[in-house]
Amino acid sequence: MKLNHFKFYILLCFFLINLGSINAQQDSLRRFLKLSKKNTIHGSVGTALLGYTANIFYDRMLSESQDRRFSTFARVGYQSNLIIFTPAGRAFILEGGMLTGSNFGHFEGALGVTYIQVGNDVLRPAFSVGYRGQKPTGNFMFRTGLGFPELLYFGIGLAF
Repeated sequence: MKLNHFKFYILLCFFLINLGSINAQQDSLRRFLKLSKKNTIHGSVGTALLGYTANIFYDRMLSESQDRRFSTFARVGYQSNLIIFTPAGRAFILEGGMLTGSNFGHFEGALGVTYIQVGNDVLRPAFSVGYRGQKPTGNFMFRTGLGFPELLYFGIGLAF
């Protein structure tokens, strides 16, 4: 009889010790499976002395490293241009880019093409380099930097 109780307590201790490690694995799995936001809609304003831009973009995350330090994205956008407060055309922007960094701060770089409508329609390269503040699982984002056709820009947006 005593032997059965002894086996029971040994088995119970073994179970409780392993239960702690099983729970720890589930917690890390939950943290790992907490996925980043894949879509972002954001607006920005840009300026370069006499020229001003108002932009709206949609970003879609295409890939992300497991440690969330490197991501790639595709971006499509629309821009309205003003020169000395006079409408000066509009542009459609298509870019591909990457984000590096972890937690809240990211370096953002993108390259693409811009279709500009101003009397004569022209196709120009598009680029942007800057800083993006966005938690991988957060809803709010802001970005600032330098690019074409955005110029010197600042923007805010929502991720979902």
